[in-house]
Amino acid sequence: MSVVHPLSHAQQAQWFLHALAPGSGAYNTGVAVRVRSAVDIRALRQAVTAIGPRHGMLRSRYAEADGRPVRVESDTGPVRLTERACTGAGEEELRAAVRAELGVPFSLRDEVPFRFVLLTRSPEDAVLLVAGHHISTDAVSNTLLLRDLLQAYQGIGGPADAPSLAPTADYGDHVDKEQRLLDSARGKAMEGYWSGVSHGSTPAGLPTDHPRPATQSFTGDTLRMTVPPELADAVRTFALRAGVTSYAVLLGAFQSVLYRHTRQGDFVLGVPATTRLSSRMRDVVGNFMNTVVLRARFGAGTTFNDAVHDTDEQLKLSMDAVRYPFSLLARVSGTSRAAGRSPLYQITFNMLATARFDALLRPVLDTTHPELVTRHAGLSLSPYHLPQQEGQVDLAVDVLQGEDRLAVDFRYDSRLYERATVERLAEHFLRALDVATRTPDLRVAAARLWAPADVRRPPTRGGAPRDKQISALL
Repeated sequence: MSVVHPLSHAQQAQWFLHALAPGSGAYNTGVAVRVRSAVDIRALRQAVTAIGPRHGMLRSRYAEADGRPVRVESDTGPVRLTERACTGAGEEELRAAVRAELGVPFSLRDEVPFRFVLLTRSPEDAVLLVAGHHISTDAVSNTLLLRDLLQAYQGIGGPADAPSLAPTADYGDHVDKEQRLLDSARGKAMEGYWSGVSHGSTPAGLPTDHPRPATQSFTGDTLRMTVPPELADAVRTFALRAGVTSYAVLLGAFQSVLYRHTRQGDFVLGVPATTRLSSRMRDVVGNFMNTVVLRARFGAGTTFNDAVHDTDEQLKLSMDAVRYPFSLLARVSGTSRAAGRSPLYQITFNMLATARFDALLRPVLDTTHPELVTRHAGLSLSPYHLPQQEGQVDLAVDVLQGEDRLAVDFRYDSRLYERATVERLAEHFLRALDVATRTPDLRVAAARLWAPADVRRPPTRGGAPRDKQISALL
């Protein structure tokens, strides 16, 4: 027996993107952990099967009914454990194998878009991957599936510490609530707010190293940068004194770098946010992601302090209207969408704190400490950094706030940017954080954010010589 459910607007957007590139795994997302002990394969297989009844998304495919996409949920789920032998593989070979498994495309019509994969290098060294298409999952949902899988594994191999309670709601409740909101006066007010923010806006646009291709290829790479501990402390101190969040300090500094790189005094970037706002949805697997747009305005007199406080205020206002679906915003703002590209932004900035994860899982999900080994569910586990969803936009900046470290991932379109360019941008971001925290009243336009050596660079391909672009900003 099957039940047909309508899709949320976030899911409808994913269906549209999948139709544009059905053979791409660019919208796959997942989480992985390193297993540094022997695995009971039989118990792990049973655990994967056991969590199927708990989550409707693990039993759902997608189809069309009356010209509209729908989710078709079955009584049973066919998700099984996939085993891959990587015997003798080096670290880079193993990493490539994990990323390859994550990137295998899903056929949304023909299969449940999830996979659980164990890639084994030796009897006591493996990577456990939980992967899914973004139409059915998000970052928090991936950690929920990992939590439930490990708990089921522990229960099969021996007594579990605490059996998981069934979710008190399902994703269909979220879809219903979204539609009620859009039909309400509150929804109309949110629409008005976002219309005002986006009207006449221009996406932030960094100079590229290569001409933009006519079609999006979803080809990308990731650069990880660790924020020095003393600078991370300075960010927290600045935030405390200014009465803002650390996120506002980081984002304000990044916007300052964009202003100096682009010379745009008025630009928009995207900020991923969650609509998982109800405690009833805490344990529900699904796509609860939305993107809000922040509009930055800089002038000759704008200080770092101004930028941070303006960012903090905009973040607060945007969170009040976060449930308005971004997929509707382009229509409201009157902008047109190029194939696969957002019409309002091509750069995003996000922050994810491991403190939001399940307490027992935090040590194994804190990829700022990949060297740590934690005993959990009868296994020795370590965090495993899993770059993903690269090339969806020009540049996606993700800050991971670990237990005591800050790391920043720069996910970039490698058909537009050389890695050296992204490395320099990362250095400029660190420099902006240093300058902003030490001299918050300094004008952004007057700050020296990079070394003079940066101006001695070769011309960009298909663009103005970068030495002229940068020297104008020093």
